[in-house]
Amino acid sequence: MQRRQLSAFLALTALGAVAPARAQPLSQNDAARGIREALGRGAESAVALLGRPDGFLGNPQVRIPLPGLLEDAAKLLKFTGQGQRVDDLITAMNRAAEAAVPQAKTLLVQTAKNVSVEDAVRIVRGGETSVTDYFAERTREPLTVKFLPIVGKATY
Repeated sequence: MQRRQLSAFLALTALGAVAPARAQPLSQNDAARGIREALGRGAESAVALLGRPDGFLGNPQVRIPLPGLLEDAAKLLKFTGQGQRVDDLITAMNRAAEAAVPQAKTLLVQTAKNVSVEDAVRIVRGGETSVTDYFAERTREPLTVKFLPIVGKATY
């Protein structure tokens, strides 16, 4: 069993969606229900983990760096003694993300609940980014609308 399929199987087993091997096979609807539940719980956990102080800033795996050209400018600013301003901007960006993430919870959980059987199959059979791709496709625009005022306020 491939790693993605094994992960999905283990998640479904933990959620009680997969019956023991000697029982009837898992239907597509049952599998989709298990995927919905796993994605919903995952969304809630991600919001709880990231939507708190140091959720982004204190975690090097998700800390938000300066975008490309600004990173180049930051090197020059640090060289000229403006390192604190650069650090303040990075902190503000990450604090804004920490403040914005809780606003996403309802949308993320609802998106997880709306997984169709076809979506669930694509997620399980997809590549390592299939879950991220699913959520990005369905939430990027509304999250941008929700997050922009929060990020703008924190970084100006």
